[in-house]
Amino acid sequence: MKNLKIEYEKINNLFWSKKYNLVIEKSKKILQKNSTQIPFYNLLALSYRETGKILLAEEILIKALKINPSEQSVLVNLGSTYRILIEFEKSEKYFKKVLSINSKNIHALVNYANLKRDINDYDTSINLYKEAYKIDNKNPIILVNLAGIYQIIGDFESSKKLLKKLLLQDQNNSIAHKMLSTIKKYENGDEHQSQMITIYNKNLLRGFDKSTLCYAISKSFEDQKNYKKSFEFFKEANDIQKAIHKEYSINIEIKLFNKIKKIFETTNFENYPKYNNNKNLIFIVGLPRSGTTLAHQILAAHSQIHGAGELVVLDQFMQKNIYNEEFITLFKNHQIHYNKKIQEIINNFFLKINFIKTQKKIILDKNPLNFQWLGFIKILFPNSKIIHCSRNLKDTALSIYKNAFDVNSIVWSNNQDDLVKYISLYLDLINFWKKKLPNSIYELNYEKLIQNKTNEIQNLIQFCELEWEENCLSFNKKANPIKTVSITQARKPIYKSSLNTHQNYENCLDMFKKLDEIEKKKAL
Repeated sequence: MKNLKIEYEKINNLFWSKKYNLVIEKSKKILQKNSTQIPFYNLLALSYRETGKILLAEEILIKALKINPSEQSVLVNLGSTYRILIEFEKSEKYFKKVLSINSKNIHALVNYANLKRDINDYDTSINLYKEAYKIDNKNPIILVNLAGIYQIIGDFESSKKLLKKLLLQDQNNSIAHKMLSTIKKYENGDEHQSQMITIYNKNLLRGFDKSTLCYAISKSFEDQKNYKKSFEFFKEANDIQKAIHKEYSINIEIKLFNKIKKIFETTNFENYPKYNNNKNLIFIVGLPRSGTTLAHQILAAHSQIHGAGELVVLDQFMQKNIYNEEFITLFKNHQIHYNKKIQEIINNFFLKINFIKTQKKIILDKNPLNFQWLGFIKILFPNSKIIHCSRNLKDTALSIYKNAFDVNSIVWSNNQDDLVKYISLYLDLINFWKKKLPNSIYELNYEKLIQNKTNEIQNLIQFCELEWEENCLSFNKKANPIKTVSITQARKPIYKSSLNTHQNYENCLDMFKKLDEIEKKKAL
């Protein structure tokens, strides 16, 4: 047993060093000789999860649960695995089981709180985090996540208090610095900025932590209108992220977009039957930072619309199945007779989003990258409304490049050449959809919306076939949760200072010249 404990510590260190393939190899060897050692099942499952093999992770954890059905670590890991798989009911079941065994299990409380946050149940999420906080009020994960939820619901003061407390405990916590920078306005001589620069100069942070700090410092310099210094730091942040994801290639996106166009190149969407959808849906799509959050806040102010934020259900489902030829044949013109299977897909989608509790008539999904799936959306949800947000390309590209995102979903944002190529791919695909789906896509231009708010919002509401409500004009007064980078901006009234922001960085970014060429081609 002593030897197994030593081995576990060695393999666990490999896991935290992100050497997942080695963890998988070594854990398997241990389990071949010691098949009841649950800690190694956990390491194996979590490593499978980190390498994208989530179903294998599920399989391993179920095996472990058969050894000990009450093992809390396995139950928590299984619950968090089902959360990733968007199996929300299963996820909740396992977290509840753990808490019935041990109501003070921190990992269960935190993961359950995250699940409730994912489905927009913020009150329950906050209460669960408060329970965890009572047990361990110095745990950085608890403090960061609770502060994050307060930011989502617009309680910035509560968020600041928690983040400042965390930074007193750990001044090098880059996530806390970044989160605080998001909700602060920096003047010259700001104490927090000086603190961050001191930490940066010590050069103790590496990888993700360093890039996160760089994003925060960049934002502080931008607030002070020191655009040269701001550029230096957000470029360094992106360079670090690019190095972390050195195996990434934009060819992944090229292959995907070509695949999508090939599927629908001969499709006549009028030939598809109208499936029975029991919920009304609105999809807001476009590039990130193109005004999608603003559009979401405007529409979510309407009494008939539930703003669900960026749902991942459709995107995850499509990413999983897009290269499955059996699945793809369902959507080809000559395979309409498979409509029963398509109905099953629709039913499964609604089963997952029904976990979001609302009495409102319409569900609004503003995941911008759903622009990839418009052909599928038109077939699966023919009565849904599709709103495409567009913005000055240079403003959009700048805003993408200087902000931190979930790096695993848009790695192409960390390199100027990749970003330009992605924008070009996006424009090509959205034009493809406009030709294939005439009169189905509503164009909402950011600049027009800013310049002529009332008229543009009225037209938007009319497109959604809803009665006019004045609330949509004063959307910023309604406390709709925001999970995106626009966490502070979208709570303000519409303002014009967001126009032509690229001019502040005109001499800094090489990609602007390439984007000018793309704009010229668009105009032809």
